[in-house]
Amino acid sequence: MTQISMEAAFPTFQKKCSELFEANMLLQARIDVQERELVALREENERLKSGSPEPTVGPDLAAVPPRPSDEPA
Repeated sequence: MTQISMEAAFPTFQKKCSELFEANMLLQARIDVQERELVALREENERLKSGSPEPTVGPDLAAVPPRPSDEPA
């Protein structure tokens, strides 16, 4: 097996570490999203089991058209 110096191997090592770190971050983000979805689904499941009505949520402000202003344009 051929040996190379640490200085020669370092760029490859650094690149691989960066790639693994990015892959790990993406996987951790997926886990976090799925954990939040699981919590929401469990809450919904418990709500449905107990026969509670759907939680009341305020109006979707993005869906409400803007009110006309009183000032002339």
